Amino acid sequence: MKKSLRLLTGVLTLVLLLTLTKPTYAVTEEAWEEAVTVFGAALQSNTALQNTTHDLLGTKDSDKITYVNAADLGKYLNLQSSDDVLKSSIRIKKLAQGSGLTLSIDQSKGKITKITEDTYKNALLTAGVTDADVKIAAAEDVTGESALAGVYKAFEAQGEAIDQSQTQAAQNELDSITTITEENQNKDGFSQEQLNKAIAEAKAEIAEQGGNLSVTEIKNVVTEKINNNGLNNVLNDNQINIIVNFINNAQQQGVFTGENADKIIDSATGYVNDIKNSDTFKNAADKAKDAGKELKDSLEEQGVWDKFVTAIQSFFQAIANFFKSIFA
Repeated sequence: MKKSLRLLTGVLTLVLLLTLTKPTYAVTEEAWEEAVTVFGAALQSNTALQNTTHDLLGTKDSDKITYVNAADLGKYLNLQSSDDVLKSSIRIKKLAQGSGLTLSIDQSKGKITKITEDTYKNALLTAGVTDADVKIAAAEDVTGESALAGVYKAFEAQGEAIDQSQTQAAQNELDSITTITEENQNKDGFSQEQLNKAIAEAKAEIAEQGGNLSVTEIKNVVTEKINNNGLNNVLNDNQINIIVNFINNAQQQGVFTGENADKIIDSATGYVNDIKNSDTFKNAADKAKDAGKELKDSLEEQGVWDKFVTAIQSFFQAIANFFKSIFA
């Protein structure tokens, strides 16, 4: 009788462990069958611009087509605008869970003057867009906000809700990164790749720690990642506080907890690897080394991997203990 009761208890424990370790997600995990092209609203009445942008994006006949307008910028990004200036456009196809986020900008006809590929990626990860193939383009020079809102509009077109509080947190992050980059543009020892990498690593670390940190704890994490990426003595206290504030704001919106946490950690790992393999980051690393600094080149070196391995070891130890208790 005791052995049966012990067996039942062990089985229930194992089921609980398996349940706790299986991630769940708010949006569906299935890939989209067709891509979605979202044109800026200004293109709706300008056939020439739309045709050029259509070709830049590689839009196909099978794509679902929609437009992002000023109301969408207010809804998703809390920005005021008018339809006639919205010209940046996107083509996106959601991929199966675990595929990662790939993003490219075609600037052969028009430049995206305000937002870089890495900054778009960081913002999309914060908003929960972690598995997708995204292409951005414009037929004329533009700042690029309508493309970001267009990604969220694409999910809406496919019947998948995007949390507006998280998209606005992502926009806050994007604006902050852009401002910090502009302030440090010509400063020796700074690159936006270093900044984006530090921020991605900080977000992964906060998610790993449970996403319920105090402002002081967030600042400690941010400072560590900034130092690891050679930006100490480059960013000033105000800029560090700006990063802490937008990460804390994202935390309050639930970005780093529950169903989002695993996605943030997984996506940040791939994203950081993309950054460290870029020529720009390699150049920054070489310059840092010349200045006597050694940049960390992976999340594994900064503790996230070790914590993951420890969690896996604990899980299998629990299973081993369970079977040991059955035959004791």
